[in-house]
Amino acid sequence: MFIKFQLIKIFFGAFLCLAPSIFCQNTYTFNPGQKNEDCTKGSAAVEILSPQAGDTITITWSNGQTGVLSISNLSAGNYNVHVVIKNKLDTTLNYKIEKEKCRVGLSNHFTPNGDEYNDLWQLSNVHEYPKFELYVFNKWGQQVHSQKGSYTPWDGKWNGINALDGTYYYVFYYDGGNKHDFEKGDVTILR
Repeated sequence: MFIKFQLIKIFFGAFLCLAPSIFCQNTYTFNPGQKNEDCTKGSAAVEILSPQAGDTITITWSNGQTGVLSISNLSAGNYNVHVVIKNKLDTTLNYKIEKEKCRVGLSNHFTPNGDEYNDLWQLSNVHEYPKFELYVFNKWGQQVHSQKGSYTPWDGKWNGINALDGTYYYVFYYDGGNKHDFEKGDVTILR
């Protein structure tokens, strides 16, 4: 999930300033969001730059929290923040947290030796891509594993027999019909 980055400048007074100048006084800048890298929950923040001495600032979020500059663990949806600077400003900012698909997490090794620890090559976030395609090749270019649309962690077997220790190369297509959005790399089997 992410919040589309917004930089909102709120000016008040006798005129609207389009650029900093000696005439622009009492300028407040609000930055109500930033990208959240984990892509599962969003967060939002209001930053008030250069508040004036003696300003009384009240912040109320649409989820009911008050007096805090940031909120987190937000699901996708619309959020409002009402900012009041006593006798100077009363405004509501609206922004949207949108669901963003997470990229698939592809580990670079696994140890299918039967100890029940790291025995499978597991990919994270595959459920986000119902049309995915995954191909794994050995160093001679032979396809040793493949999956389309239905994910099962790879157990390191090729035709029912343990694949040899070593490096294998994969291509993961996020949408099987779109060969331009893919990840490629290598995975090592260590027994």
